[in-house]
Amino acid sequence: MQISVDVHNYMETLVGHVLADDPYASNYSNEQLADIACLALSQLRPIYIRHDIDFLSALPESRLIILKNYTKTAIENAESMIQKDRRARRGDDVPVMFSHPRFDDDVELEWFEKPLIQNEK
Repeated sequence: MQISVDVHNYMETLVGHVLADDPYASNYSNEQLADIACLALSQLRPIYIRHDIDFLSALPESRLIILKNYTKTAIENAESMIQKDRRARRGDDVPVMFSHPRFDDDVELEWFEKPLIQNEK
């Protein structure tokens, strides 16, 4: 098994579809599109799957619409960061360091994130 071949993040597919559309593909260079994709994917919860067709057949359409809306919002946020690219004026900014990252471990898992076999105690 090669994990990069056999398993992928479905959110990458959604981000790729949006970035392939004309407003993005024609207005940004490949480097900028890659930056937008990275920034957008960092905002989205990953959904690792093996086969798109199997995942989509079990995914309700309402949930797919929600995932697409999350993707569009993340890309819009990432686009604003690229437009205000701080790398052009690196000497002006002071880096921001987060010493205590917070993760929301209390959020309920999605149906596709729950283990298939539950440990009985």
